[in-house]
Amino acid sequence: MPMEKNYVHKVSPLYPIIYSSENVIVKNDLKFKLDNTKKIFSLNQNVGQSKKFNSTFKSYFLYAPPPVSNVHENKKTLVFWTRKNSYFVLGDINAKSLISSFNSIASITDQTGGWVCFGISSKHSKSIFEKLVTFDIDSFKEGEVTRTSINKINCFVLCKEKYLNYTIICPISFMESMRTRLISLINLIA
Repeated sequence: MPMEKNYVHKVSPLYPIIYSSENVIVKNDLKFKLDNTKKIFSLNQNVGQSKKFNSTFKSYFLYAPPPVSNVHENKKTLVFWTRKNSYFVLGDINAKSLISSFNSIASITDQTGGWVCFGISSKHSKSIFEKLVTFDIDSFKEGEVTRTSINKINCFVLCKEKYLNYTIICPISFMESMRTRLISLINLIA
């Protein structure tokens, strides 16, 4: 069957896939959840725009940009520091509104569909994370984020509640291997 003329020159937008939320394991006091329902954007401050960026950030998100290795959140959004002048934004966000608010002071990339969140809530979280990560889980405080490798996958770990509630954000392309690793570890410990 021949391809239509000029088919390769057609511009069709790519839209990220948003999956749903799924409770993978729920037993006793443990909840392991896969969540890909939030929009995710990277927000990178342009050079020389610090004062305007901080002001716009605060008026848009209703809180200041988080400092190095920290998370700020409200009911609608969660923002965490990824590197100097760069943030990940998760939540119920209108892309057009975000882009127009930060026009000329930041670059914005829609990361939705590129990352997946795994939530682990349990009294066994400390034991689980001691076997997952190489950093000191005892010094990892509530409201902090770190970039680390889990199962040879570069990801972010957010501490929602010390020793009890954590979120792992990893590239969607490693979703199944991360899921399998976490399930086997949870079943071993909890």
